[in-house]
Amino acid sequence: MRRASVKTEDRAIQAIERTSRILLSFAEGEPLLGVSEIARKLTLPKSVVHRALDALVETGLVARDRETSRYRLGPRALELGLAAVGAPDVRTLALPIMQELVRESGETATLSLLVGVERVYVAQVESLQEVRMTVEVGRRYPIYAGASGRAILAYFSQEEIGHYLDRTALDALTPSTITDRKRLERELAKVRAQGYAASSGERDPWAAAVAAPIVPSGRRAIGSMSICGPRTRLSAERVARYGEVVRRGADELANQLR
Repeated sequence: MRRASVKTEDRAIQAIERTSRILLSFAEGEPLLGVSEIARKLTLPKSVVHRALDALVETGLVARDRETSRYRLGPRALELGLAAVGAPDVRTLALPIMQELVRESGETATLSLLVGVERVYVAQVESLQEVRMTVEVGRRYPIYAGASGRAILAYFSQEEIGHYLDRTALDALTPSTITDRKRLERELAKVRAQGYAASSGERDPWAAAVAAPIVPSGRRAIGSMSICGPRTRLSAERVARYGEVVRRGADELANQLR
């Protein structure tokens, strides 16, 4: 009986290990993965991968994309990411800082966090102006497009940036999206030099934004903070001024998370 119990325990540990490897494969540069891709990458039978993905979908750690039948990180993965940052809820700590950003700029302030290789809006404080920018909290976006994403991507290591760009199609979300790799790499270098990213019409044709990375430790960003509004209001002069404002705000949040 004891030998049978040990074998059962060993099988359970192996199943946990395989499932963990499958979950971690989503953090390696591709937001959407199919059963065959994961099986090939991890040298596992497709049936094993399929069963593990079904279990991860049930827990909410992984979600199935209806259009492609492939899989991506789910909403519970974001909760794990928030917990990993530290005991305090990032959104709670960010709220007064975002409110101050709105007071200083008159525009909407947002908070995005990195989930896998995408960013997710997790909070916003809206501008009080009649015409203002609003975002969809919980919505995912690629990190190559727009200020909020680029502020995060710029603080990957050079090796990670290269790996990400090798595996990511730089599809145009609008006519203004940067789709040329060399140009994007120059923009990332600019972000690192000045401490914030700026964009105009790259993700939303009518919107502009200035964003700064949140870097609690080391050199990698866990997310970004932004000031965003209509393109017509964010002049070059305001972008430069708001860039410093949002950089200070992101640094303040990062200091609280250390």
